[in-house]
Amino acid sequence: MKKEENEDIIETRKYIRSRWSAALNYPIKGDKYALPYPFVPPCINGDFHVLFYWDTFYTNRGMIADGYFEYAKYNVDNLIFALNKLGFVPNAYSENLIKWVSQPPYLHFMVKDIYEYSHDEEWLRQAYFALKKEYDFWMKERIAKNGLNRHFHNKLTIKDLCEYYDYVAIERLGLTTDIETKEKAELGENYCADAEAGLDFTPRFLDRGIHINPVDLNANLYGMELDLSSYAKKFEPELESIYLNKAKERKEKMDRLMLKEDGLYYDYDFDNGKIFREDYCFSGQFMPFITGLTQNKEGVKKLLSRLSFKYGITSTQKDEKEKIELQAAYPFSWPYDNYLAYWGLKELGLEKEAKEVGMRWLINLSSTYKKTGKLWETYDPFNGGRAKKKEYPANEMMGWTAGGFSAICNDLGIGCK
Repeated sequence: MKKEENEDIIETRKYIRSRWSAALNYPIKGDKYALPYPFVPPCINGDFHVLFYWDTFYTNRGMIADGYFEYAKYNVDNLIFALNKLGFVPNAYSENLIKWVSQPPYLHFMVKDIYEYSHDEEWLRQAYFALKKEYDFWMKERIAKNGLNRHFHNKLTIKDLCEYYDYVAIERLGLTTDIETKEKAELGENYCADAEAGLDFTPRFLDRGIHINPVDLNANLYGMELDLSSYAKKFEPELESIYLNKAKERKEKMDRLMLKEDGLYYDYDFDNGKIFREDYCFSGQFMPFITGLTQNKEGVKKLLSRLSFKYGITSTQKDEKEKIELQAAYPFSWPYDNYLAYWGLKELGLEKEAKEVGMRWLINLSSTYKKTGKLWETYDPFNGGRAKKKEYPANEMMGWTAGGFSAICNDLGIGCK
């Protein structure tokens, strides 16, 4: 790393550390949807000004690294509040968003981070019982006929689904709204699945998201089952083996249905009984390495060969057949793409490769910050700088951009106090 690049990274981290307090939002008294604690949303200003679900994991990792553990705990306590109140964690806690979908169930990762820092057994006990509720939600409301999980939506009417399609078509993708109600509702359902996956919108599922067992969702739930087993040992010993067996059953199914000889798990089309999109790679395939489903280093090297570029990791591999440019796909690079790759490589003990992936992203973000004075949500992994995407205007971002940046800096010992 060049001296100037190191200095730029340190300056960017100083900026991030100085802005966490400005990002903290306080509940509005009397608001029906007020959270009980302050929270840190994705943006200080701009469109994303409520507490989102899976974004918060990345935000929290950075805040803990930067010495803002209290803020991270506020976020998790708010998510647990929402879970206990609603029976699931919504994609975002606001009046117009809670009815639609959840998001990737990262709460167990966040609970582990808080507990490993605080060692508060009573807090963990309460969090464990909340996590059991979330697990039940996914196993009852998002279960496919093969026993693995899928993304779907909450109880919605045909009118709701058609309205959601119209929103996506008009506001995001520039599609026609002049189609039959049945087709509109079906597409609305599948766009909901994209949104629940945190990938609104992606070509990965080819508008068939409700018919797919996603790799990352099921690998994530495998990790949740292992965590629940570990916590049950403390608080409900009779359930320890039950959750452990659930994890073993999931791994057996995933190995049988989704794992190929190249060492990678692929999305599975449970309606047609086959792997969906043979040999199509995406950043969600790092999740099995993170949760310990596999330690196949050849598989992760294949992923890097498809997704890793000079300035970052792309969401998906390039596919010439894709007709419209969607944002959760090639050629865009998001915080979660880069952090999942870095995290997966770390879990495999591939420290050199992890550092290379992390440094490329840090250099891109810090050089862009030097030019613009801001952090952004998506970046150009080929030429560097912020991405020029079409679905909605680029937002100045703290949230998961800042969080992933500071977390990787901390791991690599850059800009630490």
